[in-house]
Amino acid sequence: MAEQNLKTSELLGIEVKAVSAPLDDLAKIVQEKFTEARTYRRDHETHWQEAYDAYRGKYPSHINKSTELAHERGIFVNQTRRKVNSAKIKIGTLLFEDGRIPFSITPSRKPRFIPPDLDAPPGRPDILEDAIKARAENMEDRIRDILDRTEYNQSVQHTIHEMCLYGTGCTKAISLERKNFPVFRTRTTPDYMLEVEEAKEEELVPAVKHVSVWNIFPSPEAESPKDADYIIQRSFVSTKQLREMVKSDDSFLPGSVDSVLDERHGERSGYDESQHPRVYEESSSVRVKSIEILEFWGKIDVKDFKPYLNIEEDDMRESLDVVMTVIGDKVVKMEENPFDGEMPYHFCYWQKNPETIWGDGIYYAIRDVQAILNFSYAMMVEGKALASVPITVVDPNAFEAGEDTEQMYAGKQIRLKPGQSVRDAFQAVVLPDVTNGLISLIQQLEREADLDSGQTAIGYGDMSPSQTKTATGMSILNSNANRQTADVVRSVSNMITSNIQSIYRWLMVDSPDPTIKGDYEAISTGYEQYVAKEVHNSQLIQFLQVAGSLPQFQAFIKHEAFTRPLLRAFNLDPEHMLKTEDQVAMEMQQGQQAQQQAMMQQQQSQQQAIVNQIQAKAQADMAMEQLKATLNEKKAISDDQREMEIRERLELIKQGNVLHPANLATSSILLREQMQQEQQAQMQQEAAIQQQQLQMVQQAEQNQGIEDNTRDQLEQQEMDSLREVANKRMERGMDRLQGGPEADDIRRQQLEENAPTG
Repeated sequence: MAEQNLKTSELLGIEVKAVSAPLDDLAKIVQEKFTEARTYRRDHETHWQEAYDAYRGKYPSHINKSTELAHERGIFVNQTRRKVNSAKIKIGTLLFEDGRIPFSITPSRKPRFIPPDLDAPPGRPDILEDAIKARAENMEDRIRDILDRTEYNQSVQHTIHEMCLYGTGCTKAISLERKNFPVFRTRTTPDYMLEVEEAKEEELVPAVKHVSVWNIFPSPEAESPKDADYIIQRSFVSTKQLREMVKSDDSFLPGSVDSVLDERHGERSGYDESQHPRVYEESSSVRVKSIEILEFWGKIDVKDFKPYLNIEEDDMRESLDVVMTVIGDKVVKMEENPFDGEMPYHFCYWQKNPETIWGDGIYYAIRDVQAILNFSYAMMVEGKALASVPITVVDPNAFEAGEDTEQMYAGKQIRLKPGQSVRDAFQAVVLPDVTNGLISLIQQLEREADLDSGQTAIGYGDMSPSQTKTATGMSILNSNANRQTADVVRSVSNMITSNIQSIYRWLMVDSPDPTIKGDYEAISTGYEQYVAKEVHNSQLIQFLQVAGSLPQFQAFIKHEAFTRPLLRAFNLDPEHMLKTEDQVAMEMQQGQQAQQQAMMQQQQSQQQAIVNQIQAKAQADMAMEQLKATLNEKKAISDDQREMEIRERLELIKQGNVLHPANLATSSILLREQMQQEQQAQMQQEAAIQQQQLQMVQQAEQNQGIEDNTRDQLEQQEMDSLREVANKRMERGMDRLQGGPEADDIRRQQLEENAPTG
């Protein structure tokens, strides 16, 4: 066994007389603890595997009765992917709404450290406070610069994804990285000109990295990172990556990595259940990243060191906080924990399990609903398929020998035996569709998935009737989702706070910049912003409800100022929902033009109505004037005048000077009245004659016992009466036109009968 000489005083701060320790024996301790931790988390790995498969739309390795049919039919309704993606986007939007990491650096209320280079005149503490605030702002700017350079936002997004899917997300803060950044300087040329030149500077940057839960192995029975005795981080690298790590990190033990590469320590082939399923899917006969590295953080009992260290009894400790990097059975790096015994791993949870360090994810909450949904959809597809295609019952004895009745196609000829009927040989059976009940079951299962996951369909834009039948149902779903979201946001915010504090502590100790030093509080403001936003949204909606009930208040409100906040309150993107200013201006212009046209049409209609009213009034006035003139004329005529005019007209009639009835009617009001009376009397007489004739005909038809000669006589009398009436009408009309004596007698008789007495 190769031995590595190590000065423990340089690594552990313990004064020893001499040290010559074969540290490779400590690698065995790390490997044993790794096996211990991997075995303890086996059950969680099974759930993670199922969650990964469900997210990828794959069935688990073990198929039960509920998933057997769906697996055979290849039907998978991926509720897991839908819920996980919705939750990931929602959490990311709430925390990084403007693309900024939600944290703040503020001076401590009770500072324990004041930079010695800061001073203030007596009686002016405000100057010192302003200086400290300015340095706190410098520290915040410096941290944000580090987060941007190290792509912290992307690391958090990966962590949030695993948190939603598996229930636990993990980050490591911090990992020191050497990065090259361009630097621009000015220099004076020989001709005394200034020019800008570019150079690269190497800088040691504290980075926060995402660590997959598949590569984190806490000690058994640990409930939190603080409760863990140790945490082992596993990673796989290639030979090239390992050599690059040695070049950028001088803390590797001299010659240790060369020994690993020469003796091929730590190489892994194949796949085991503790590795990420992606490795199994992408594995081939040759793995590029085949070197397994174990990074041990935790306490090592001194008794494990005692065989290798000559330590005085006064310096004896119960345990030592160390960081060891092991490849196979080789220790390639070992140093004291630089974080005062704290582990650099920070967790966030979807639903924290208080009994373990791991949490439960979305898939774990909806796993049963996911399986039953797949089964229900498979049953519905199966039922629809059976009901849509008839089943054919075939009598094999009805066909000629060798006829294939299983393979059917258009135009196929089938030969029957002599005397056999096609109707008897074939018969179609249609199965009823009984899948309607499955639709309501699927809707209920989807609602259960919303309740269990806290991710409602409303949250990702689905306004299906099954989800929004009542306002109460919407309120219940939204309240459950908000409570779940609040817990998750709080957990992620706590993780971000731990990440920021780790960077802050490193800058306070190792940064050479004095303008950022100070006693500050580094906290994430994501949860506070979320709570404030929820309160703001609730107040906004209540205000709009109250304002809507007060019409007199509407004139004083700028409604466009509430549009974007109101859309954000319902988790809707204003950029996709709102119209642009140009669109609004164009629509307003079109609306104004349409309104103007409508007003013009209304004005024209009103003007036309006024004209019609004037014309109708004029006509009514004219008719009224005519009526008044007529009444006045009638009123003006006295009895003597009436008698005189009657005598004059009679005298004219006697003389045979009778005007045409049309001219006569217009010559005098009295004559017009007389003619109207004559026409009415004539019409009444003719109607009476027609009524009498009709009664005679009806009476004749009723008297069936009358003899034929009597009937003929009656008919002859009726014809004679009708002929006589017609002749009289004709003679009367001719006499009136010619002014004959009969017309004189008739008119004289009618006028005398109608003349007034006295």
